Amino acid sequence: MRITIFSFTHNGAALAASLAKDLVQSGHLCQAFTMPKYAAEFHLQAIGKSVKDLTGSFFSSEDALIYIGACGIAVRAIAPFLQDKTCDPCVLSIDEQGRYVISLLSGHIGGGNELAIQAASLLGAAPIISTATDLNHKFAVDVFATKNHLKISDMTLAKKISAAILDGEKTGLSGIIPQGSLPDELTMNPDEHPRLGICISPFTNQNPYIETLHLIPRQTVLGIGCRKGISPEDMESFVERTLQELCIDPDSLLAIASIDLKQKESCLIELSHKYQIPFHTYDAHTLSQVRGQFSSSEYVKTVTGVDNVCERAALACSGADALTLHKTIDSGKTLAIAMAPIQLYF
Repeated sequence: MRITIFSFTHNGAALAASLAKDLVQSGHLCQAFTMPKYAAEFHLQAIGKSVKDLTGSFFSSEDALIYIGACGIAVRAIAPFLQDKTCDPCVLSIDEQGRYVISLLSGHIGGGNELAIQAASLLGAAPIISTATDLNHKFAVDVFATKNHLKISDMTLAKKISAAILDGEKTGLSGIIPQGSLPDELTMNPDEHPRLGICISPFTNQNPYIETLHLIPRQTVLGIGCRKGISPEDMESFVERTLQELCIDPDSLLAIASIDLKQKESCLIELSHKYQIPFHTYDAHTLSQVRGQFSSSEYVKTVTGVDNVCERAALACSGADALTLHKTIDSGKTLAIAMAPIQLYF
């Protein structure tokens, strides 16, 4: 995690220096600030402007902000910048004696609760966790999703599921089943007729419950071939239309794959930028070694050196054994889709 620490007293500066060192040794990227009169003594950066302004400088770029001092300082500093629990950094508040570490913001999705426990362990302090599912030792869907890199489709419904779990109501689970023991709060038995449920899938049309929360894994690989000079708008429209027809959630996109002859093709580069996913290319020899039943084209082989680009690229990139979508052709563009295997854990 990228972490910034703020401290305001002599004791706080000493604590900040010690904690920053320990967090770096634990694998985090950490920087620490304190008041100018304590900075040199503890080799920390000086707070050169107001705490609120400095907080604003780091609020969107850091994974975690830690305030060593009165809890109210942290609350007032972060208040103007709060947006949403899905994007706010986690925030911890630690007293200057290092007795308590409070998980103040983004305890689940932002990882604040785990960081609070880690920081408390490093300081010999007591972690203060206030989220109800943690206090009651219940399954927390947002924690599970964050740990497994799953996109939560509906935060309002996620909160509704957490409330139902706290009320003792069973929540259904379907789709890709994680490894490990099924939490007591979940059921895969349709005979129990759960009203609320979770479906882990890249497909949006799987709704086995009255209210289904979709947790979306990143596993969809687009294998693409195209004629030179296809416009980005044309390619984007083709991909979006195909995803809609197959009911594949765009949040499940993992990568774009093609032959190396297309590594500078603007429509593919723009597509990777739009979805913020990598664009991988493979040479003809590598693609020719991919095993499977493919749609073969002598013309494509003459031009590229391999009989099929999109299907072979999709499998080469995803590591899948089979295609979800075989080659689809549209005005100089070809598209195939494969799902990368994933492992999830409770």
